[in-house]
Amino acid sequence: CGKSSVDDPMTIRRQATLYLPLPHCVEVESLRSRFNPVQFDLIRAHVTLCREDEVSDWADLGVKLSQMKSIEVTQEFGMPVRDGNLVLIPAIGSTESFDSLRHTLLAKDGLSPRKSEPHITLIHPRNGTCDVAGFDEITRVSQPFTVVFRQVTFIEQLNGGPWRDLATFG
Repeated sequence: CGKSSVDDPMTIRRQATLYLPLPHCVEVESLRSRFNPVQFDLIRAHVTLCREDEVSDWADLGVKLSQMKSIEVTQEFGMPVRDGNLVLIPAIGSTESFDSLRHTLLAKDGLSPRKSEPHITLIHPRNGTCDVAGFDEITRVSQPFTVVFRQVTFIEQLNGGPWRDLATFG
């Protein structure tokens, strides 16, 4: 009578991620756990460095990261912004070190990778909602900050479940 779940193809998503380090992750994770607990349970606060559709060979990407003497992405983040149920903390100022790392990892045949705007998602519209009062509260406790990311982590999600770490570089 219906399709068995055994017949359903497994959905696997992968990405290269910059996890938000201490002390900045404490405040951000507090907001995420309060205003979007479902997303909080799925993945830690992060900036996506490379999405699965940008990477054809994860092993090659891992080799490139392993051969780097150091990883240092310095990024300033501003005040949260809201677009309906999406609330994120956008990068402000220069994204040069983020863009440079993406170029080093993803450039092929002299072509640069597509532009990616670094940000930290506080509320994801896939599984969270935000109203005016909630956003006002988020902005009352938020302030701009600067982060230095020194590690890249490959992560994987199976069938919409929690993301898990596969490998960390740096």
